[in-house]
Amino acid sequence: MPPVRDYVCNGDDMIEVIVKNILFFAQAATPGYTLFLQAREDEERSLPIVVGQFEAQAIALALEQISLDRPMTHDLLSEVITNMTDGLDSVVIKSLKEGTYFAELNIRQGNEIDILDARPSDAIALALRSGAPIRVARAVFEEASIPIPVTNQPESTAEATLSENVNEITQRAELQFDLEKDLREAISREDYESAARIRDRLHSLSDSKS
Repeated sequence: MPPVRDYVCNGDDMIEVIVKNILFFAQAATPGYTLFLQAREDEERSLPIVVGQFEAQAIALALEQISLDRPMTHDLLSEVITNMTDGLDSVVIKSLKEGTYFAELNIRQGNEIDILDARPSDAIALALRSGAPIRVARAVFEEASIPIPVTNQPESTAEATLSENVNEITQRAELQFDLEKDLREAISREDYESAARIRDRLHSLSDSKS
């Protein structure tokens, strides 16, 4: 576990990053999704951040620019920020304390910036929806980033692998959305036999990543 840190960053102390990959690690001590952020100025290292399934789906859907029929929580919050402020200026992963990352939303209000605390996964999901830059405190990146494994795969193959990872997450999110919609409709018409089958499929979908 990284040592206890509390970094203060601004200006040149921050670096801009992009979402490089989202992977599911089934063999980890705690199976789950890990998001990898790559610095634009350093393509040999990336910052891993563990995220939940819901957040991984929200980030993957934004990367693929997929909109569902009914807005997810991050879609709704993005619309609120867009319509009630002057927009999301940027998000910053500002500190690392006892292995936990802390982030903030920088929201424009006229000539001022309002700062709101946020989880990194939520902040990144919102940044991708609005096109706002994602920044990391340089000291945090230097402390917690890891080398990107060297691969002999051609670049096109590596990019295809990334696409498959993200596509798998988005496909699962869309399937889950459709099943939940079918379940509500089955219950509304009191077709409980169909509802039970749909609920079993939802449980199966959840268990396949546990």
